[in-house]
Amino acid sequence: MQENKLFEVLLDVIPFAAYAVDVDTYEVVYANKMMTEKMYAPREEFCWKKNFGQEEVCSWCTISQLKLKEKVYKSEKLITNFFDESTDTWFQAYDELVSWPDGRTVKYTIEVDITEQKEIQSAMIQTHTKLAIQSKKLKEANEKLEIISKTDYLTGINNRGNFFALGENLYSTHTCPQDKLYVAMFDLDKFKSLNDTYGHQLGDDALKSFTNEVEKYLDDGDIFGRLGGEEFALIIKSSSQKETIEKVENIRVAVEKIILTKDEKEICFTVSIGLVEKEEGETLDMTLERADKLLYEAKENGRNRLKYRL
Repeated sequence: MQENKLFEVLLDVIPFAAYAVDVDTYEVVYANKMMTEKMYAPREEFCWKKNFGQEEVCSWCTISQLKLKEKVYKSEKLITNFFDESTDTWFQAYDELVSWPDGRTVKYTIEVDITEQKEIQSAMIQTHTKLAIQSKKLKEANEKLEIISKTDYLTGINNRGNFFALGENLYSTHTCPQDKLYVAMFDLDKFKSLNDTYGHQLGDDALKSFTNEVEKYLDDGDIFGRLGGEEFALIIKSSSQKETIEKVENIRVAVEKIILTKDEKEICFTVSIGLVEKEEGETLDMTLERADKLLYEAKENGRNRLKYRL
């Protein structure tokens, strides 16, 4: 008995709640001073009522697990976290099966209050979640800004800057002798008159309709962009000169079939085109300049036509 008293005195000194429960009857056979002070119902016998004010065995109870471990491993501790609703407190429990001085097998538990730690963890999780959301939004915003910086605001195709960036990269990396590079310059005919007569909205509709029609004929690797106003350029990588001419001519024919409406009036427009093949040692600017000269030849010769020199 003296040894039991000494054992209990030692347990009363530790700065954590500790108790022992008979693994067969669930009777609380011991509770140190700190555990006794926080008991929910001291006069009850069953641990779930006495310690935690539960109506049945606690959901976090480890007795069955400890019994299984005892059979398999002889001795094994369990560390679990649980929330005590009676005190609104988080605990970390250190459980093990031990032989009590009176010969009974008990679950001996030491509880450590980890509420503050949990609150800190929760605050950190919330902070990291907010940062993750903000980072995601920032990334999405940057992606949108990048798209905006490369895209023509009206037509949605490459703007002048991105057209030149993509084109110059293609010029510097193109090494396949089977594929040739072709550059076409497009200019909508009498576009100023179209704007002045029917308004800028119809002019914008013409630019968008033209762009949509051209995109139907584009292949992977083609680079299409708006250089400014009603002027557009297209770079084509192709192994067939004949197919390239047919492709650009088909675009011209498709554009003259576009019909816009204004005050129930049907309005059509056309495009003039200059097409050249990249020559050895040329820069993109140089090829565009040659295509532009052919474009103006097409306009001087009646508009709505393709001029090429390949």
